[in-house]
Amino acid sequence: MKKTLTALATGGLLVTSGGAVANDLGAGFAWSGNLAVTSDYIFQGASETGGRPAIQGGFDLEHASGLYLGNWNSSVQFGEGDDAYIEMDVYGGFATDLTDEVGIDVGVIHYFYPAAGGAAEFTELYAGVNTGVGDLAADFYVVYEADDGDYIYYELNLAYALPRDTYVFTDVGYVDADDSDDDFAYWHIGAGVEYAGLDFSVMYGDNDISGNRDRWAFTVATDF
Repeated sequence: MKKTLTALATGGLLVTSGGAVANDLGAGFAWSGNLAVTSDYIFQGASETGGRPAIQGGFDLEHASGLYLGNWNSSVQFGEGDDAYIEMDVYGGFATDLTDEVGIDVGVIHYFYPAAGGAAEFTELYAGVNTGVGDLAADFYVVYEADDGDYIYYELNLAYALPRDTYVFTDVGYVDADDSDDDFAYWHIGAGVEYAGLDFSVMYGDNDISGNRDRWAFTVATDF
């Protein structure tokens, strides 16, 4: 689920400010938004923009009951012959705290690539658990491709808050594909700082797919 890593890598808000900005709507509802510019859209250790910059952003609507809906978007470039130029993710789910230290999150996310036609769309189901101890935050997700069962993947995210509004983060994941020849592992590591209402981060990513090129990305992000 791309939103999980995005929350860590382009916001750092999980450990540095306790979460995204919440704008109260009344009746238990609140909304928040996010916007980012990155030098490379890295997902599972590979570039979704051919090493080019991307503009990203979205909105979330949540209820005090734990239900939420959201949309996240990014420019993409998959190469010559692929008409997709924007990725649009729509998701909904339920998140709640089981204890003071442990929470859960379950939901569904659908990926649209409008210019590429309906054949490019797909849906994932996800379930995760999150926890925090002091300045360390962690979550673990299992994500299943719901259309054809082509893959299931597992991802562990860690983030640690440091002094002066700085932080470090990392994640590791494994994609278990329907065809075992397509299985692969991926990893990312990075650091960031919050300053003047903006979040500045740098991230390195790679995977063990033969011929894949490791990637670096610098991102400036904000929540509103």
